[in-house]
Amino acid sequence: MLRFEWVAASYFLLLTAAAIVSPSTARRALRGATASLATGLLVVLLSQTAPVEARFWSAHLFLALGYWIPSMLTAPPGETRFETWLRQSDEGWRRSVPRLTPAAMAVLELAYLSCYFVVPAAFVTAWAHGTIEQVDRYWVAVLLSGFACYGSLPWLVSRPPRMFGEPDGRRPATNFAAFNLSVLRRVSHELNTFPSGHVAVAIAVALTIAPISQPAGVLFGMLAAGIAAGASVGRYHYGVDVVAGALLGVAAALISR
Repeated sequence: MLRFEWVAASYFLLLTAAAIVSPSTARRALRGATASLATGLLVVLLSQTAPVEARFWSAHLFLALGYWIPSMLTAPPGETRFETWLRQSDEGWRRSVPRLTPAAMAVLELAYLSCYFVVPAAFVTAWAHGTIEQVDRYWVAVLLSGFACYGSLPWLVSRPPRMFGEPDGRRPATNFAAFNLSVLRRVSHELNTFPSGHVAVAIAVALTIAPISQPAGVLFGMLAAGIAAGASVGRYHYGVDVVAGALLGVAAALISR
């Protein structure tokens, strides 16, 4: 097995065990444990039977399932102590930040939208210009950073700040914001991951692509910065989520080496 496959298999095995002791109903725990165990077995099966190209592409599926399976263990929350703390942590700094212009908000919304394309685009870059070892390292960093954020969901339950609107009751109306919200309703479980998975993965992507291609590293670094800013300013994540996600992304990139 390649290193990223060990990361994926270990995560789904741990998630299977965690489902049993998660603060969830028996039905949710059984469903989550079954899905996680089946995915872990799939990782092992593909590692032994599929060509390396297919195994690398399958990591996209593992990342997506690693995001969704923890939500199967998580009941729709009311107000939690963790959510209250997150909201209070945001109040101070948001009051001190001036309101951005619609044009600036549109740029940040567009930057945040790029989070859905960063991982496959960077993978293609790594595959085209890197070695097998570098592609493996890329997926180790991406999966470590993503899984560390997603796996905490059943225990650190909260809703994104956008669910509560702007503190002053207004929200900049941009087409990109409306489109982002429409996408999120279709492709996310609409729970808040702590740390921010989008930020952690984007940072890990930029840092692992840079040794393969400096120009691509700069581009993905700019996108990562835009995703982090857009996640916070656009109220897709709390400020604490973003900072923790950035630190986690750096740590995952360092560990992958």
